[in-house]
Parts: sequence; C-alpha cells; structure tokens
Amino acid sequence: MKHVFKLVFALFMGIGVSLSLNSYASASQIETQTAPLSEYEEILNKLSKEYGVEFYINPEKKDYFYDRVKNMSIEEFEKKQREQYQEYLKQDLNDTIQNPIVTPLSITENITQYKSLSYNTSAYLKSTVFSSTGNPGTFTYQSINSYGTTWSHSGFHWEVDRKFHSLSSDRKSCKVTLYGHPEDANGVALAYALTANLTFYAN
Repeated sequence: MKHVFKLVFALFMGIGVSLSLNSYASASQIETQTAPLSEYEEILNKLSKEYGVEFYINPEKKDYFYDRVKNMSIEEFEKKQREQYQEYLKQDLNDTIQNPIVTPLSITENITQYKSLSYNTSAYLKSTVFSSTGNPGTFTYQSINSYGTTWSHSGFHWEVDRKFHSLSSDRKSCKVTLYGHPEDANGVALAYALTANLTFYAN
C-alpha cells in the first residue's frame, strides 16, 4: 500500500513540475514577443517627434505587423521607415496612374473601373452594368458589387477607413466617397486624413 501511495505521489509531483515548466515557457514566449514590438513602437515614436507627423501601427493589424517585421532588425526597420517617408514626401498629390477605359461589350456585363488617387494608388469600382440595346451611352449600373483601393508597391499607399457610394437617379453614374490615411505594406500608418470624391460612369 505504501508503494502505491508513493507511486501516486510521484505521479502528481511530475504533473505539477510539467505544468510549471509549461507555464514558464508560455510566459517567456509572451515576453519575447512583447519586448521586440515595443522597440518597434519606440522607433515610430522617435520618427513622429522628428518629422512632426504621427507614425503608428494600425490597431487592427498589430499581429500582422509583428509577423511582417519580426525578422527585421530595429536598425533595418528605422532605415526602411525613413526611406519610405522621404519617398512619400516626394510624391505629387496629383500623381496620375494610367488606367484602362472599360467599355461594356455585351448587354449585361460585370466590369471593373479605376480612378487614379495620390500615392500610386487607384480606386476601383466593380459593378454589373446593363443595357437593353448594348449601344454606347445606354448602359446603367444594375448593381455595385464592391469598391475600394488597390496598389502594387510596398511604400505608403491610400488605406481606406470609411467609404460610401450613391447612384444617380438614372443609374448611369455612381458617386464614391473614400476616407482614409497613408499606410505601408507592414501596417505602419501616418496620421494624415485623406478624402476622395469620385464619379464613375457606366460607359
């Protein structure tokens, strides 16, 4: 009976030690992840004071941000942010991107249209258009499927925070309003307010 008691006692002691080690390991992992993130945030605070504009991590993308930069040294991260910001300052707010003109070819068609924005970004509107004849100038918007911004570079781009759209009474045009801010591919944002008022036409 004593042997059984000792065996059960040893088993419980082993489980206790294992749980303690696991808890310690988990805490260490959290500390390891939290410390580097705070160092990146310190760099952004430093740049904010230096340039006079707030650099911050998009609150909705903190995990995404950390996953993107965790293998980047603090020095590399700071250098990249400085280079991106200098490039951002050089851009003309009226930069235009050559976008193709989309003309519906059939009576009912799904199309994607583009409008140039600043910071090498385009606004897009995906819709379904309809015409009873298929002749140019007779198409109307049957439905608006989605809209927003698109870009193809790693620097600062137009990131949308809020958006609204409305169709004209004849459904031949669609007004789109976008509110946003500049943000890079890693989720680092600048505290600048951006607004765009655009009008798309069915054809």
